[in-house]
Amino acid sequence: MPARSLEQDYRALARVLAKRGITVRRENLTCGVAYQARSGTCSLSGAQLVFVDRRLPIEQQISVLIDYCVDGKLTVGAEEVAQLAPQFRVLLSP
Repeated sequence: MPARSLEQDYRALARVLAKRGITVRRENLTCGVAYQARSGTCSLSGAQLVFVDRRLPIEQQISVLIDYCVDGKLTVGAEEVAQLAPQFRVLLSP
């Protein structure tokens, strides 16, 4: 699948989360001595954030967002799922 289409899927998922008040941020998560940051979630002053390491392949970045939707038991509407590529639709379908 072309990289542009995968980028569109990433952005569509980020919009789904944004509609639910969850901020998605792509960052270069740094690694230091005895410190290793990974993609994941956090809560800051009551706001939910999902950090995605921009150095990951785009498929893994999308996977981070899908995992958040599934693990957080977020309901993703049929019209939102329809915007995604088939391989991602099946992961979010009930």
